[in-house]
Amino acid sequence: MDEREAAMAVLLADGVGPVTAAQLRTRFGSFTSIVAAAVRCPDGALRAIGDSAGRREHRAQLDRTDARGARFAVAGTRDYPELLAGIHAPPVGLFVRGLELESAMPAVAIVGTRRATPRGLIHAGRLARELVSHGISVVSGLARGIDTAAHEGALNAGGTTIAVLGSGLDRIYPPENAGLCEEIARRGIVASEFPYGQDPRPGSFPQRNRIIAGLSMGIIVVEAGERSGALITAARALEQGREVFAVPGPVEEITTRGPHSLIKAGAKLVESIDDVLVELESSWGKFPIKKTVFARRGCSAAGTARAGAGGAAPADGIQPALVESGETCISGLVGLLSLTPVQPEVLAGKLGAPLEEVLAALMELELRGLAKTWPGGLYTRTG
Repeated sequence: MDEREAAMAVLLADGVGPVTAAQLRTRFGSFTSIVAAAVRCPDGALRAIGDSAGRREHRAQLDRTDARGARFAVAGTRDYPELLAGIHAPPVGLFVRGLELESAMPAVAIVGTRRATPRGLIHAGRLARELVSHGISVVSGLARGIDTAAHEGALNAGGTTIAVLGSGLDRIYPPENAGLCEEIARRGIVASEFPYGQDPRPGSFPQRNRIIAGLSMGIIVVEAGERSGALITAARALEQGREVFAVPGPVEEITTRGPHSLIKAGAKLVESIDDVLVELESSWGKFPIKKTVFARRGCSAAGTARAGAGGAAPADGIQPALVESGETCISGLVGLLSLTPVQPEVLAGKLGAPLEEVLAALMELELRGLAKTWPGGLYTRTG
């Protein structure tokens, strides 16, 4: 039995979770040594592992993984990120589709509520696009709302995104994101700690959240209620020594209570991508983000703006490439917006443009002072 087979036997053992597996690996040094010890001296957790190895279920899972074009990345191998291996109770292994996980480092997580407001979707998509434009991958959990907007924002900008599931790779949840999941597998990474055939369970999502945090240098909470799972992810991030960021919002919105509570507790307030980049540059010197981020962004390591081409930075602070790519949509919105509040979906229908593109363009107009957001996610022109 090789290390991959042994790790799968440990993963499938009844009653052996990540904590016990990590303790045993520390004690024995490898998964093959754990299985060998289980065969020689079956007792407690070792007995469960020995039974798992004897049932040969690990072989069936590996065959199923290989047949579906996926792979099983085991701790200690090249496809298992060092950053994830360093957390408390790291996963025994990850079922992976797409790129190698290590190739997607460095990464930042964007998480939030499933019941996101249009404002929250705008923020998540915009932050994702700006992160990947600087060579930073976006990690999230494929859930409805903020997670979906983050994944789509990264893909739309031509970047890499990592979707971490709370179920087996063949049990996509929510089901309406199956197409998005396939697109991420083609252009990014889909990963799960759970074996093929496992349906999503309430307890599996907090377990998934520690992986989202473990793969990331930091985590950005965009919108979340006071009991949101996004706050669990933020708690895991703090435990793992990661940076925690939060996007503020209108005080009357329920979805801003989570980010505001994080800010009160010491999370970094995010008004622009620079708030994230400056913190990461100073905290994670092991990653080449000063070269890939700050040189491209035009900021010093301290985060102060430098003059761009022509001697001055853009007065509105908007990234030029982002403005150019959405200029047609922006121009159309300028003609459609009035002093009567209107939903982004209505504007998207009139323009015949994707909602994600319209939301991004509305954010740009708001940054320029040409549009205003009202409660309920409605928009008007200003003045």
